[in-house]
Amino acid sequence: MKFVEFIRSQKFAVFAISIWIISFLVITGSQKHNNFSYVILALPTLLTLSLSELAVFFKNRLSILLVITILTLALAAMLGTGDPLRQLKFGGIVLLFYLAIARLPEVNNQTAYKAAWSFLIMIFLYVIINMGWKYVGNVWSFGDRLADLSGKLENPIYVTNTMGAMLAIITYTGLNARKQSAVIIAHVLVISFSLIILQTRSIIGIWVLIMLLSYFSFRRTDTSTHVLRNFLLVMISVAIVGILLYTPVGESLLTRKFYRLEIWLGYIAETFNCGVWFGCGPAHEFQYISSDGQTMPTPHSQFVTQFFRAGLIGFISLLVLTYYGIKEGFRTKPWLGWYFIVGVFALCFDGNSFIHSPNQRWLIYHIPLALIISQQLALVRTQHK
Repeated sequence: MKFVEFIRSQKFAVFAISIWIISFLVITGSQKHNNFSYVILALPTLLTLSLSELAVFFKNRLSILLVITILTLALAAMLGTGDPLRQLKFGGIVLLFYLAIARLPEVNNQTAYKAAWSFLIMIFLYVIINMGWKYVGNVWSFGDRLADLSGKLENPIYVTNTMGAMLAIITYTGLNARKQSAVIIAHVLVISFSLIILQTRSIIGIWVLIMLLSYFSFRRTDTSTHVLRNFLLVMISVAIVGILLYTPVGESLLTRKFYRLEIWLGYIAETFNCGVWFGCGPAHEFQYISSDGQTMPTPHSQFVTQFFRAGLIGFISLLVLTYYGIKEGFRTKPWLGWYFIVGVFALCFDGNSFIHSPNQRWLIYHIPLALIISQQLALVRTQHK
């Protein structure tokens, strides 16, 4: 049938995935976004899957590691607290998402550069619209932190992390294309929005990581790239120090307590109480109370969460998947390696369930990992033509 072939086509995959990514800025409410995700991606993929498509997908090493990681959570639910069928259901949703992205055509550097800039500009507009809406409603004023944004991409930390991921793509592809001015503009805008408006400290670590990637990737290239990198390093470093030390925004950023290490130790200790090998299970009820009485309902790290829920077995499987994802990303398309490693870095300090319904964390882990698999499959298809 022509309709089935269209739904299975690369053209539909590009359209559906693009609309789905944009939906994070438009659709409000988790259930509405989940329903949209199922309609635009999961259901069309499920109805048009072929055995040959599945066979090719599961020959990929990353796909196999992804399935193993999903199964460790189901096993942890069976042995600990939780519903293994629920974990398998969420795992199926994740796999359908990966299968949908696997239908994409090969994405070259130029296309990646344009796509990253397009989504970054949309995020800037999304933040600006939220600023205006909250300012008119007298719930936000200049100098305050902009929080609880209107779309599915609601957490200012994840807005920053997503902008940082787009910045990584723009930096690599832009420097390769000698678009130094555009790269500088992207860095300035992302740093400004993240520190001054969203007031998230995570951008500092992400920016340092991007500069390190730039140094090791372009240290043997022409002089202009060296000059650009050094200029960015000095300019942004001075801007960050100035914002932190000499503005009211800096006071807000510096005075907020960093609970991460305390939270992690609390959840790790609880995991040892449950059983180090298989963890506490995905439904184990535990909330860490910090030394100053703050309730911490999640570990604030995707990797600590995996250890807490699935023990060493689940943690090691996620670690292996992540390691090979980074390795294969750099080997397949370096801009994908940059995208994925920035997302992984961000989720070391913020994050929750690895396997769940579509959420804002997918923008910085599942999308780049799924893109790595899709580009590997696209290269195989090209070689067999």
